[in-house]
Amino acid sequence: MQKAHLLVALGVLGAFLIGSAHSSLSGDWPAPPKPSVYHPKVETALLLGSARVSGLMGSDPRHLTELVNYTVILESERPLDEALLARFGAHLESQAGNLYRVRVPRENLRALVEGVPGISFVRRPRTLIALGSRASEGVVPTGALLLQGSGFRGQNVKIAVIDLGFAQLSRAKKSQVINPDVIVDEHDYTDTGLETGTAHGTGVAEIIHTMAPQAWLYLKKIADEIDLANAVEDAIAQGVQIINYSVGVANANFGDGTGFVAELADRARAHGIFWVNAAGNHAQSHWMGLFSDRDYDGWLEFAPGREELLVKADFPGSIELYLTWDDWPRTAQDFDLFLYDAHGRLVASSQNYQLGYEEPTEQIEYIAWAPGTYRVRVLARHVSKTPIRVKLFNLSQQTLDPYVPEGSILTPADARGAFAVGAINVRHWKTGPQEPFSSQGPTSDGRIKPDIMGPDGVSSFALTYFSGTSASAPHVAGAAALLLSQHPAWTADQLQSTLEAQAIDMGIPGKDTIYGAGRLDLSLGLVQARRTISPQKARPGDLVTVTIVATMPLGMFGGLELRDMPPWAVAPLSFTWPIVHPGETRSFTYELRVPQTARPGVYRWSGTVNNIALTGDDTITVEHPRARLVDRRGALRVPFSQSVEMARLRIYDLKGSLLFEGLSPKALDWRPSANGVYLYVLEIVQDGRVIERKLGKWVVLE
Repeated sequence: MQKAHLLVALGVLGAFLIGSAHSSLSGDWPAPPKPSVYHPKVETALLLGSARVSGLMGSDPRHLTELVNYTVILESERPLDEALLARFGAHLESQAGNLYRVRVPRENLRALVEGVPGISFVRRPRTLIALGSRASEGVVPTGALLLQGSGFRGQNVKIAVIDLGFAQLSRAKKSQVINPDVIVDEHDYTDTGLETGTAHGTGVAEIIHTMAPQAWLYLKKIADEIDLANAVEDAIAQGVQIINYSVGVANANFGDGTGFVAELADRARAHGIFWVNAAGNHAQSHWMGLFSDRDYDGWLEFAPGREELLVKADFPGSIELYLTWDDWPRTAQDFDLFLYDAHGRLVASSQNYQLGYEEPTEQIEYIAWAPGTYRVRVLARHVSKTPIRVKLFNLSQQTLDPYVPEGSILTPADARGAFAVGAINVRHWKTGPQEPFSSQGPTSDGRIKPDIMGPDGVSSFALTYFSGTSASAPHVAGAAALLLSQHPAWTADQLQSTLEAQAIDMGIPGKDTIYGAGRLDLSLGLVQARRTISPQKARPGDLVTVTIVATMPLGMFGGLELRDMPPWAVAPLSFTWPIVHPGETRSFTYELRVPQTARPGVYRWSGTVNNIALTGDDTITVEHPRARLVDRRGALRVPFSQSVEMARLRIYDLKGSLLFEGLSPKALDWRPSANGVYLYVLEIVQDGRVIERKLGKWVVLE
């Protein structure tokens, strides 16, 4: 089910019937909205009546004007008073940070923003797009079966599935497709019912459960960015270790990993959560390029001599166009978006004013009642900033002509904290190529995405056939759970580096913007080797014990070669285990004496087993002694480090007679009256008690 999206979850379909239905492609510029509808704090589309409205699911778009209650997002500069909002008919539904989701009558919008202090802007909710269409088909080709057979089945790993709906969940539990005992939490943030709308989330959970059958599942249904923020906060509080988000968001940034939604993925990663995100299904339904208008008529040229993108609708359905340009977060560069039918008639448009207060976005959600080839045009009403990059998605996924696959990753897959997953059909898993629709990088700030590829095109109880990167991501999330059950102490960074290192490289050598690190593979695995240093703080002359434990992956057999390079060594220390069986663990221990000449500081180890870097301890801190004896021309001097509170020095002759006793927080000095052998006792006092005692002899010969 490659094409599934949030319109069902939001209960929203929209058609922007702005302008004359008989406007021609060859005519003058379409008339802009009247200035009287403009307000600097309200998205123009809301004032024009061309926005999502409550109760719209299944409605004929010709009846849009009959529906007057809007669900909108209030962006605020300060906390808003719910009672004051209610005075303007605004019902608060949910909140996250400085964002408030409210239902409000359309006619009250102006009064609301002018009467409630702190509102900086009112806009439509972001559109969240489900990035997909027996899930067990991915277990064997990814190598997950090997780990499962060795007892690593995701046990004690917490995975949150944040998605747009969990229809068929009860049937999946009753049929044991998903064991109900592993579902720890079910939370509907939309208040519409967990099992209403799409079965997309159930299909995702099904794949994760098949990959990691003993992992704990936390199912969270959302509808917009406020729900997503609250779901993430709850996941952090619940100690979730992996989040699967097979959803994308359009017009929330310019593909550079910034903005509210991407920052949620970064926040989760900062709390140690491994965020797995579908990359998107829009390689063939995306265009990006520099604004060009060679004939100076105001219309953007998508290619030389081409002022329109073609969208072929083979059957009645929606056409969902999302336009943005690289001037975030607020812009005075004003582009407008238009859709014409096969006869050249203007059927929909998006003409938000952009005067410096608004986001650089336009969007059309149009119901194409008749099949045919539709035409998309972009008009530059006012553009003074050049060069400026423009990006357009058709989220209903009909192919654009021409299209640009590069840069087609949706947010939050573009976030630095997200592990973005592209798709290879399971029937071509070993050979590729990638699914033609699988979104590609780089991000608009030049980072490589996706990070890895997962299988799609698998059978599904909930969805029958599950295609798209939505299906690929949960295979990777499940694989991460298997690794985490094998290595419970691993961090999100270690999970990512291991998954990338074990991936089978495809395409051009190295990580690239089509395949990332390559296709997911758990069949062989990597040698795991860890170093332990004891103690990790020492003084010159101390003896340090180093132990290295290496484990052969379950899918490999052969030798292990250790090369460890401690500080102060001239050459690496080498050791070989010639025969090691799959899953077998071997250890090696050696001792190292800290040189007397070592200066205080931090010293670093390096080392590998089978050319894979050792994990664990890799540094030792060398400290000065708290006190030391110094012979200075027949005089005994004892300097102390700054950490010493007080020291006591006693000097005895060989008969045991006390010759000298001194107590000082700084330094002690004593000069003998004659040559001979003397005994000393040096005590370090901290918090009123002796924490260190040294005994020795001192020979004086002059």
